[in-house]
Amino acid sequence: MKSNKINGIVIFITITIILDSAGFGIIFPVLPELLEKVLNADLSTAAKYGGILTLAYAFMQFIFAPILGILSDYYGRRNVLLLSLLGFSIDCFIMAIATEYWVLFISRLIAGITGATFAVASAAITDITTSANRTKYFGYLNAAFNIGFIIGPLVGGLLGEYHLSYPFYFAGILGLLNVTYGYFYFPETNNLRTNKQISFASLSPLQSLKSIQRFKGLTVLFVVFFLLSTASHSMESTWSFFTMMQFDWSKQHVGFSLTIIGIIGFVVQAYLLQYLSKKLSDQKLIYIGLTVSFIGLILLGFCTTEQQLWIGITIYLLGSIHQTGFQSMLSKSLDQQYQGELQGVLGSLNGLTTIIGPPIFTYCFYLFTHDNTPLYLPGIAFILSALLISVSFYLILHYCRK
Repeated sequence: MKSNKINGIVIFITITIILDSAGFGIIFPVLPELLEKVLNADLSTAAKYGGILTLAYAFMQFIFAPILGILSDYYGRRNVLLLSLLGFSIDCFIMAIATEYWVLFISRLIAGITGATFAVASAAITDITTSANRTKYFGYLNAAFNIGFIIGPLVGGLLGEYHLSYPFYFAGILGLLNVTYGYFYFPETNNLRTNKQISFASLSPLQSLKSIQRFKGLTVLFVVFFLLSTASHSMESTWSFFTMMQFDWSKQHVGFSLTIIGIIGFVVQAYLLQYLSKKLSDQKLIYIGLTVSFIGLILLGFCTTEQQLWIGITIYLLGSIHQTGFQSMLSKSLDQQYQGELQGVLGSLNGLTTIIGPPIFTYCFYLFTHDNTPLYLPGIAFILSALLISVSFYLILHYCRK
């Protein structure tokens, strides 16, 4: 395929991924007030119902991600990506006009069904690249995802200050523009579509989990991955509610803070980790990272000033180096022929934690912040995450000493 045609395809896919991740992040600054409005309830109650919305989104994405991927093998990447983008825009417009909670719930279901575009986009990149340049283009996809997640909360916070609906109208219109662009300029990349009959087993998101039985020696590591992945959801699910309640932050303040967090996280992963990985073993990265993350979460859980908050979140983000060290340890535990199967298992486990984690953390936030709570502790989600990390540390320590 000619380089100019490849570049055109990559531009469309990059914009799609940015929109997808930005659309996920744009909701965080405005969701608390939106829920307070449609529920006619306080912030504590809004958090509880916010967790249910996240569950609906995550569950649909968990179910439909493998389905969209397989459908793109049969009907083409172009059709699936354009339909997904159209679903993204429809979701945004529904969120913009929603005045009832059930409408928001339906909207999140639609977003989950059509939002699993990353896998299809990755497949399209595979279609148009060779083994020699594929890594470079996958790097573009990852960068696009990070950019979207950085700018999404910022846009949500800024536009949300004028009206709760503006961020959703803005994202929805951008989505429609990208659909229009893709319709005219994005060609089909999958020229080797399969004609095999689709089996129900291949559509099951739990299919990959069956492989855990084959890797019995790694059971402890899979448990640790599940615990750490669950713990990571405390931030995304409660940050907006926590900062608004504890420090009376505005939507703009929340959006700006999430953008800063995204930038810090990017710097840690792109630069600090690259340096430390050359100096430290995977095991040391895990030990140091988990310890630092634990300290950061405890500081967040009990913080009473904004200075303490920023110290805590910075320390927590520095501790994220354990993620790469742990994934490397898992990968090195298996031969090359099992790496794809391993990633399938990890993807399924991560999908399950996305369903389980947010509702638990937001409900705990509600329990410890509502008017009649016996113990007021808005940072409870971070403390629970710290406990999960401490259990993970113990399991890893025991595993490595065997």
